[in-house]
Amino acid sequence: MKNLLLFVLILTVSACQLESNTKLKTEIPSENASTEKIPVLNFASVHLSGSTDAYSSVTNVNSAKAKAEIAQIVKQLVQFKPTIICVEIPPESTQFINKTFEKYKTDQSNRINYSEEVNVIGLEVARLSGAKKIYGIDNPIGFNYPKLIALANSNPSDSLYVKSIMDGYETLNNKPLLQQYTEINTTEYKMETFDLYNFLATMHTPNNFEGSDIIADFYKRNLRMYSNFSDIPLTKNDRVLIIMGATHTAYFDIFLGNSPKYLLENAADYTNYTPKD
Repeated sequence: MKNLLLFVLILTVSACQLESNTKLKTEIPSENASTEKIPVLNFASVHLSGSTDAYSSVTNVNSAKAKAEIAQIVKQLVQFKPTIICVEIPPESTQFINKTFEKYKTDQSNRINYSEEVNVIGLEVARLSGAKKIYGIDNPIGFNYPKLIALANSNPSDSLYVKSIMDGYETLNNKPLLQQYTEINTTEYKMETFDLYNFLATMHTPNNFEGSDIIADFYKRNLRMYSNFSDIPLTKNDRVLIIMGATHTAYFDIFLGNSPKYLLENAADYTNYTPKD
């Protein structure tokens, strides 16, 4: 009888240990969990030409100084070794930009008619890194930004806040190009921009919701861009570089950072530029 009780006790302890080990295996994340995610570098760029933004940088990309600065930006991004590059053009232009890219590999005078960062940064990084393909992920939607600013300016305290932000944008746009790229790729700058749009969403006349309705359109644009991005066929061996305006990257930081599929890289790690006299 004693032997039987001892046998039952051993079985019970063994079962408990097995259950405990099973729980630990299911509850503790795999050490390789982070390496199984697809690395994504969500990189903010100023619009070097052709922008409808209220405040955007004006840069002569053909000047010797600009070429030297852009070369440094490209050099840093090439170190990420992207296999896929996404840029701020519509998906319908994906085939065209890849045809252009094939020509660009041997003749760098080939261009597409979009904002110049797509050409001088996107195409060049793709060439030097040996990227497989370039994808367009934009979904242009117009929204009444001036109306929101006018509503904000109708209130003295709101007007002061908006003015401080706009003055900051103007100051930034007058800084050297490398300094601009360094600043707009900080989390602080992206979240400041994100907060501005959230603030503008609260602007309205009595019994109306102009601000939230207008910003909802902009939010919809970013969600559609993320949907376009999610349609891209990726494997665990891919490394994705996204090049977009700073506000879009602010939204994408949130989308990507909360996804179990992607590993969001720190964009600030790729702005270690060498100062030039």
